[in-house]
Amino acid sequence: MPIITFLQDIFSAVKGPYHRKVGRHTQRFCSRAVKRSTNQMQRKTFFIVAICADEFIASLIGVDNKKQVEPFKGRTLQQKISKKQVTAALRMYMSAILTLVSAQKGLLLQQMHLDEQQLLHTWCSIFEYLPSDMQLFNDMMLPEYQQGGMEGLGKLVGHHILSQLFMDNGPLSPAEMACLQKIMVEDATAVVRTLQLEKVEAV
Repeated sequence: MPIITFLQDIFSAVKGPYHRKVGRHTQRFCSRAVKRSTNQMQRKTFFIVAICADEFIASLIGVDNKKQVEPFKGRTLQQKISKKQVTAALRMYMSAILTLVSAQKGLLLQQMHLDEQQLLHTWCSIFEYLPSDMQLFNDMMLPEYQQGGMEGLGKLVGHHILSQLFMDNGPLSPAEMACLQKIMVEDATAVVRTLQLEKVEAV
């Protein structure tokens, strides 16, 4: 979805279930991205990441349907999902995107005009990472992806997101794993394509 259209949808959905549970957090992340970004490429990248996480988590908990998550519909959502749980799930998914995009780290840093430490600092600031989020990314997510590839990453991401949102948070079924991997790859590809397009246009 185009960024402008998505932001318009957020503002038009104020006071509805989507806004209360997910959209208000995405709106805050995007506002922080505007304030903390120093160029258009940074803003665009952070917006895309926020939108991808928003659409996936909102679809999982049934307040939106922009992502096809049918394999997860057999699970039972927790009766009350707190702000802390939703934002933890959002950040987990954002970390998954960052992990996948790290395969194109040179392109990412070049196009955003940041070094690695600046990127991580800005990312954590915009998306309000807790120390536990960063520890999970550094100590578990990156090693899991390096050793287990997409399957290892999918298991880790799926487990942590399901534990925040669902009552039954057992291992992902093959269909759930395939669905999650497909969405993660599509979203990471969207980020990389944006970076590549900007590079081509700048030539």
